[in-house]
Amino acid sequence: MEQAVLPQKEVADFLAKHFVTVVLDIDDDMLPEGYGYFAVPTFYVVDANGTKLDRAVGGADAPTFLRFLKRFVPGS
Repeated sequence: MEQAVLPQKEVADFLAKHFVTVVLDIDDDMLPEGYGYFAVPTFYVVDANGTKLDRAVGGADAPTFLRFLKRFVPGS
């Protein structure tokens, strides 16, 4: 995902426009309380109040990942 999907223009542009991304390394960073990982990668979608809306576990191709993200952006 980090090398093959996230850098793709459509994915990168959509993330930059609609999300604030935070990258944590499970080997080096402390995970916030209540957030765990079940596989690598794990993506959480969190609203402005810090409420977890959903998570995606494991890798996906760009179209699948964009479909997941677009569920959280009205009108996309």
